[in-house]
Parts: sequence; C-alpha cells; structure tokens
Amino acid sequence: MENKHINIGLIGYGTVGKGVVKILEENKKIVLRKVGKSVRIKSICDLRPIDRSEFYVKNFKNIIKDHEIDLIVELIGGYEPARTIIIESLKAGKNVVTANKAVLAKYWDQIFTTAQECQKSIYYEASVGGVIPVVQGLSEGLASEEILEIKGILNGTTNFILSEMTKKGVTYESALKRAQEEGFAEAEPSFDTNGIDTANKLAILSSLAWGGWIKVKDISTNGIANLDIEDVLITRDFGYDVKLIGSAQKTKNGIDLSVQPCLVNHEHTFATVENEYNAVMITGKDSGDVLFYGKGAGQLPAASAVVSDIINLSKSIVANTAGVVSDVIYNKNKKIKIIPSGKSRAPYYLRLSVFDKPGVLSKISGILGKYKVSIASLSQPDINDSNYARIIIITHETYRENIEKALKQINATKSIVKYKTVKIKIEI
Repeated sequence: MENKHINIGLIGYGTVGKGVVKILEENKKIVLRKVGKSVRIKSICDLRPIDRSEFYVKNFKNIIKDHEIDLIVELIGGYEPARTIIIESLKAGKNVVTANKAVLAKYWDQIFTTAQECQKSIYYEASVGGVIPVVQGLSEGLASEEILEIKGILNGTTNFILSEMTKKGVTYESALKRAQEEGFAEAEPSFDTNGIDTANKLAILSSLAWGGWIKVKDISTNGIANLDIEDVLITRDFGYDVKLIGSAQKTKNGIDLSVQPCLVNHEHTFATVENEYNAVMITGKDSGDVLFYGKGAGQLPAASAVVSDIINLSKSIVANTAGVVSDVIYNKNKKIKIIPSGKSRAPYYLRLSVFDKPGVLSKISGILGKYKVSIASLSQPDINDSNYARIIIITHETYRENIEKALKQINATKSIVKYKTVKIKIEI
C-alpha cells in the first residue's frame, strides 16, 4: 500500500539534525505544496537518547530495514559508520540525503556506483557551501556547459579567521579563539584550518564537473595555520586580501588542482566575501563566470540545504522517478589527468628577511633568474632592526616548481637569509 506521507529516517541528531527537524515542522505547508505529500520524520537515531523520544531508535539498522521509510538522511559525519549507512540504505531500496563531504570525497566511486546499480538517488547539496545551491547549479543549471574552472572560498571557519586578521590586525591564534567563541570553529579546528575540508569540497565539485573521481590526495593542499599577521598587514597595504582558495582549472594538459592561501586584489569578487560566508565561481565555456554566494556555516543554513534536498528528492519519490536516471554522471572507467602541483603557474608574493649588507640583493636576483623567476616589483619597507632588511618581491607568473627550487637555494644560503622566506600565491 502506498504511503500517505514521505517518511524520513534521520540518522544523526546533532546541531544540523535538530535544525532539519525544526525547519520541516515549521514549514509543513510549504513542503506539502512543493511535494504534493506531507513529509514527516518517522524515526531518529543517535548515539544517545534524544529530546524527541517519540522518534528515537537506538540502532540505525532498524531504520534502514523499516519498509515504511522512503528516505534516509545521514548527518553523523565522518567516514564510518556513515559509509555503511549510505551503502546499506541504497541496497535496501532507500534514497539518501547526506551533508557528509568527507565520506563523499573518500568513497565517491563506491557510493555512486552503488546508487547506479540500485537505481536510487543520493542528494548532497549541504556537503558543499552550506546554504549555497552550488551542487544543483553545477549539475542542473550548468548541465549544458563544458566547465573550464571552479574556484572558491569553501570554508566558513577559515574565512572568518582571515576576516578577523585582516580587519582587526590580530594574530591567527587570536582570530581562531574568536571563531571558536562565536561557534564558527570546532575545539579541534585542524580539519578546517589545514585546508582538508576545502579539499573535500573541491574534490566533490570537480568530480561532478568532469564526470570522474578526483581524489583528495590529488589536490595540493595547504592551510592557514602558519599564516603570519605580518604578511596579512603588508599585503593589505599592497592592495590585497588573504583568502583560502580552492581551485580546479581545466587545461590542455589536465586538471590543475590546489587549496592554499592566496592574495586577491581588493577589487576582486572574493575580497568582499567575509566572515562565515562562502563564494564559488564556476566558469563555463559558453556561460562565462557564474557566482554562487551565501552562508557556508551555521546550523540553519546547513539544515536549509538538507531540507531542500529532502523536498527535491521527495518530489521524485512521489513521481516514482527517483534513481531511474542517475543524478551524478559517473563513469568509474574514466581517468582524469591531474597536473602535478609543480606545473601550476601563478605570480607570487615573497617576503625575504635578509642580512643587511652589500651584494645580497644581486645574489637573490641571480638565483631567481637562474630558475626563470622574473621580478615584477620589489620594495624594501623600513623595519626597526639594524641586523637585517625586509624585501618584498612580487613575481611575474611562473611555474610553482621553479619558485620552490629558487627559494630552496635562497633559504639554504645562510649568508643571505636570516629567516625562511614566505611565499603566497597571487590569484589573478
């Protein structure tokens, strides 16, 4: 007998899970109008008893086995048992909604192969960019496009920290503490601050855009934990803001992938993206640049994206079309060529702390020239130290491997440098 409702099994009742229940209950009429049936929570599983005892189920396997449940929402995060929940739900004939970017990035192949084999759907809008509908925009709104580039600020925690450092001139440690106090950073924030969260999201968008499986290990990843406030302030005076940018660019030689702190000109679109907000720029061959912008962190923005997935997937369930056509075009046999990180080209900002004596600058210029690194501009700001000088160099566009070889030699020449040279990519 056909259900009168779309019944939801929610696995994971944390901050976002509670937000999902709140939105579904407060927006019943909106959901009914859009789906054609009421959508209701039937069961909730969590590690411990919850404040909604009427829904509580101790073992997630009982939710997966429940024939009355149409759709499983996985919100526990992490790799296991999240992977098992998603795979077993699909095999049990259930459609799935998840916000779990880590499990998708790591098990993209297995998850979407299983979804295709079982003819079931998995929606995952909330896994990238919080409330921003970038997954739907990429897979549906830009469905006709040959995607040339994906670039964005994809982590609200790091963007909040960088905004604090830029606007208030505080250290990384002080900005992180403020982010934790405001609820934008975890007590253990390394997943965000080391760039791993951004890399997971970039892997998802890139895999979706180019129809294969781009793994996180393919992405050259550097975070913001070692960023010095000195460089934030210097580059601000030079007309730049520091942002953690995830970038995937299609070139004739393959996909160029990276996550790293970058300098963006004050007039660049990304310079206006502050605090917990995210922005993604997708460039299509025919469409040109398309910008997605919105809150990338917070309970209700993330929950809103999950509920949107629930509504859209429920519409397909009502029409009996969910999973009939694959939502993700994925060919496990398709190999995507990735450019080695050293072959990536960009201009760079360099801050050198050198001994203040004759001949140092010519030696630096010589080493840079040896590795075909051309200087676009050079300045020597005053500092209150007679023992060393600070030199700021902006390079022309160059290969990453060239500048790294040059800096390795410069830093190894103890007669030149007092401290290790700082290098930051300039986004153009």
